[in-house]
Amino acid sequence: MPLNPTLRALLAIAVFTYTAQNMLNASIAPLSRALEIPGWVVGAAVSLAAVAVASLSQFWGRRSISWGRRRVLLIAVFLALVAASLFSGAVFFRSFALIAPLGAGAAIMIARGPFFGAAVAAIPPTAQALIAEATPNETDRVAGISAFSGAIQLSIMIGSVISSALGAWWIYGPVHATPVFIAIALVIGVLTIPKDGPAHTPASFTLADTKWKAEGAAAQKRRPELPPKVRWTDPRVLPWILGVCGLFFANGVVQITMGFLVQDRMGVDPHTAVTVTALMLLANAAGGMLMQLFVVPRTALSPRVLLRVGMTVGCVALLVLSLASSAFLLALSTFVLGVASGLASPGFSAGASLAVSDAEQGGVAGVVNATGALTWVFAPVSATALYGWHVSSPFLLSLCLFAISLVFTWRLHTTENISSTSRGRGA
Repeated sequence: MPLNPTLRALLAIAVFTYTAQNMLNASIAPLSRALEIPGWVVGAAVSLAAVAVASLSQFWGRRSISWGRRRVLLIAVFLALVAASLFSGAVFFRSFALIAPLGAGAAIMIARGPFFGAAVAAIPPTAQALIAEATPNETDRVAGISAFSGAIQLSIMIGSVISSALGAWWIYGPVHATPVFIAIALVIGVLTIPKDGPAHTPASFTLADTKWKAEGAAAQKRRPELPPKVRWTDPRVLPWILGVCGLFFANGVVQITMGFLVQDRMGVDPHTAVTVTALMLLANAAGGMLMQLFVVPRTALSPRVLLRVGMTVGCVALLVLSLASSAFLLALSTFVLGVASGLASPGFSAGASLAVSDAEQGGVAGVVNATGALTWVFAPVSATALYGWHVSSPFLLSLCLFAISLVFTWRLHTTENISSTSRGRGA
């Protein structure tokens, strides 16, 4: 797949933005204890972000086609900069006892919640819609989406390393460095994203085949119509969603509780926990990155096979992690869970993309991105609440949901409906 200028700029923006996001993720749980903020604030902040992502993913995906990629991405990165600055400011003032825990917690929830969620909601669907335009068949679609997901995992690894180093020096270092990374992403966007308009010429849709129909030179003067929406319950897409949502929920539980696990199972203090948590998230991201950048593009497995293998491996990894008490087992099971995500996620994304028509790529990209976000609406807040009640309960819930998804994964062959149009040519 040719790497066009917009995609190159988007990859650079994604690396800096997701590096910043992971720096916040690695710091937020230990910070909540260091700043004497209730633990449920951590879960609520991430859940609110997930609400924003789930609500806005299809909005951004369709408008990346209708408005143009430059406009969508610059708005998104600016929102991320506002969020990161608010988060940093709240931590700064609370660390000097200039605001009460309630005020700091409210600011953190707003910053890490709707602001940051609204921002990152734009990046994956914009990328997936762009990749769908450039990939003519199933193999190329899987490889393209996997490569982008691998770049995201690489940025998570970079964020973990930087967060670990800064956290070892100063517990608040990762938080205050976050706006700097977002600002760099914004500068990259302003300087490198080519000026563009709608990704397609103005068009209308027919209900019969939902295809774009060019209306000639006169249509150029009219405002472009938005691409069609894709429903969550669409029978072409729903089987893929049901087959992966257990994995996304488990990832949410593991990532949001890891900061507590390393303190309670390993007996480390909050300052050390920032570094250890970052290293655990690094192991998880490394597993995903290795699969998405190196294994998936070379194996040329179908989306269905990738999803089945990933979900099966992930179920075993989650079981081990639920019982692990040593640093080695925690790191190993977290790494293998990343491997599972690195296999299953590209299979899910490519499978859903190939199941719909060319005109629906912006809509399905939004649904794909929102699926993971929707599980994060419930995973973090339920995980932190259940963890406070009993340390094993969030993992038992995750295993139950994972098992249900695994059943749907192995039944996928009876319900999938890959569009022959999408198989035959790119969007």
